[in-house]
Amino acid sequence: MGMAASQARYIQLTARKSNCEYEGQQINQARTNLANEVAGLFNRMLDLELPEVPSTADYTTEQYSYSDGKNDYYIDSWSQTSSYDDNYNYVVTSHYIRDIFKGTEKKLADPQVQVANTYSGYVNEQVTVQVNQDNSYTVTNQDGTTVSYNRIIDVQDTTLEEQLEKFKEAIGNPDLSNDNIAGYQEGNTWHFALTQELDNVAGEMSDAYSDYAETGFPTYVGNNRLTELTTLTEDQATELSQIVQDITGSNISNYFTLNSDGSYSYSGAGIYTFNLNGETYFTTYDDLMNSYNNSYLPDSPIDNQSPLYYYRASYVPTKITNTGNALLETDESGRFSSVRFDNDANVYTLNYETVTDDAAYENAMNEYRHAVEVYEKTINDINALTSTIQKEDQQLELKLEQLDTEQAAISTEMESVKKVIDDSVEKIFKTFQS
Repeated sequence: MGMAASQARYIQLTARKSNCEYEGQQINQARTNLANEVAGLFNRMLDLELPEVPSTADYTTEQYSYSDGKNDYYIDSWSQTSSYDDNYNYVVTSHYIRDIFKGTEKKLADPQVQVANTYSGYVNEQVTVQVNQDNSYTVTNQDGTTVSYNRIIDVQDTTLEEQLEKFKEAIGNPDLSNDNIAGYQEGNTWHFALTQELDNVAGEMSDAYSDYAETGFPTYVGNNRLTELTTLTEDQATELSQIVQDITGSNISNYFTLNSDGSYSYSGAGIYTFNLNGETYFTTYDDLMNSYNNSYLPDSPIDNQSPLYYYRASYVPTKITNTGNALLETDESGRFSSVRFDNDANVYTLNYETVTDDAAYENAMNEYRHAVEVYEKTINDINALTSTIQKEDQQLELKLEQLDTEQAAISTEMESVKKVIDDSVEKIFKTFQS
């Protein structure tokens, strides 16, 4: 190898060795960063707190109770009277649970009220109905106008047949017999009324009735079919009476009137029932149409409707609380053994017991189980990240070993090339000396 070639090779080897040293430094820096990440994960793991199992003791309280033979009472609190009294030594607060029949009002978000486009309106007004000898009806309105309704007996007209079917579907009674319906034709549209309603009005001589025409008739709330109440059962009347009493200003009162003597008046139209989650609820024509006509998407009236008010009455467990002066006696253990209230001459034996709030404890256990799942997932995530980092570190370590091997080989070759250069220099100087 010539002098120039050896020097060029030596320079190349020097550059390569320098590059190896630089790559080694980069790898060492990367491994340092990985080590810091592992340390951070380890510290994060140390900071984790293992969820603590709830103790039933935290949800267990001491309780005094007694019974008057009708209700079970529970003493909530007691405090000594501020002044001395031979008859009473404590102010005691107690309660019992009683089922109270109450009317309730709820709002159903996005009810998706559906309305039939035919045979769906109401005419609610004071009218007089006369039953004629031919079994037709003459309805006289307040303004003096009259309309004659004839019983539907023989149906041969296609238009009448189609509109009858739509009417029966609209009122939720597709199997209704034609002889229960009366009607009259106005242009291409038939108006129908139930003969039962007309007979009722005729009997009272002045009442409201329902007439079905082309003004929109609610048929469904979501997938729940609506049924209009033409008559009321005793249970339905009881529920509606309670709703009217407890919910002031509800639309139920627009159709159902509770009289002072306990009787009621219902026009036979305007109140609907539907089933939701196994329970039967009431709503009204006004409530339904208000939701239907106030959709946030006018082009899609079924979607994004305003909430629907709906009602029911049921027995609701209610906490009844009483506070008064009482005489509390103690036994040899220091616990209260009996109680007598200032408004009751009876002395009641007290039962002492420890009570665990099972619902609260179960909620705490559910939170604990969730916390354990979160804890275990965090541990698994940390272990997975640590394993990934360790694999990266092993790859960098392997690459560093390869660089060390390469650097050692370069050093060996550099020594060899340097020796060749040194020998060449020595020969050149010897040649010039001679």
